[in-house]
Amino acid sequence: MNFSGGDILKFKDFIESVSKKLKHVYLLTGEENFYIDKAREEILSRLEVKREDLQIIDCDEKPSIGEIISTVDSAPFFNPLNVVLIKNADVLFGAESKSERLPEVLRDMQETNFVIFTAKSADKRRKLYKIISEVGDILEAVPLRSWEIDDFLNEKLKAVEKKMYGEARRYFAERVGLLPEISLRCLDNELEKISLAVKGNEITAADLQRVMTAPPEVSNFALPDAVDAKKIKKAVYILRTQMRDMKNMPLVLTVLVNHVRRLLRAKFFIKQGITGKRLGEPLEMNPFIAQKIGTAAASYSTELLETSLVELADADYKLKTGRAGVEILERIVIKLCRR
Repeated sequence: MNFSGGDILKFKDFIESVSKKLKHVYLLTGEENFYIDKAREEILSRLEVKREDLQIIDCDEKPSIGEIISTVDSAPFFNPLNVVLIKNADVLFGAESKSERLPEVLRDMQETNFVIFTAKSADKRRKLYKIISEVGDILEAVPLRSWEIDDFLNEKLKAVEKKMYGEARRYFAERVGLLPEISLRCLDNELEKISLAVKGNEITAADLQRVMTAPPEVSNFALPDAVDAKKIKKAVYILRTQMRDMKNMPLVLTVLVNHVRRLLRAKFFIKQGITGKRLGEPLEMNPFIAQKIGTAAASYSTELLETSLVELADADYKLKTGRAGVEILERIVIKLCRR
């Protein structure tokens, strides 16, 4: 085993670092629990430590600093390594942390000792954080954006021994691209389910349409698609179907507002000479979807889109106060279709 320190890394680079050289100290921090869990399991696997031999301290149970230091700094008794997992360690990396001893212990870890901290957030100005960045590795587990999904998708396809090409990738990108935020755990489970349902080694667009569960956020991509295609009857039908339950109203409004804003932004960047898949970066979207948005944007006038945004804001207020029904959105959708 090779040991050295240290860096602040995104998930892919973090896993690569763990596979090359093990560090004595790790901090796994951020909002994406899927990455934190994967990173923790990769470290434990590389250390070849069994779950029953892992020492766990949960900071939510308010252990003393002395207890934490003693556990981290103790020599192993019945095992070759002393591996400690310190969960929910936000307080150790916040303003409340006043320990001077713990950073020194981490700086001079015994060769047999390893510690993994997990925290939702960690103050980079704190001495403890700076020490770990010097002697260990820090994972910043930030949620993925839809346009960053390719690495995750490729790794998962490799793990399930499946392929996905052209139309299937575009379909997958469209479904994921309209999510306000991505749950990698849900996507992981979804791809696992799809891989089990597909007999061959290739997942097609038809397979995705047949098997892929459509959460509410994703199923709404049908409405902006119908509007862009100027299909009035289809757009109104979809709108009425989605608005049968008024609990869906905030989500439907969000989909429409976000779509109109994307069209406006696309028109702005197209005027700057940015077209096609290159719209992906300024729009912060998957390039496939950005290209589609750019193509649709050309058929709208800026005035219509700006007016529609104002009308959608008014519709939001009237729907929430009970002063209007679904017909107020129908009028906006029809006007957009008739452009």
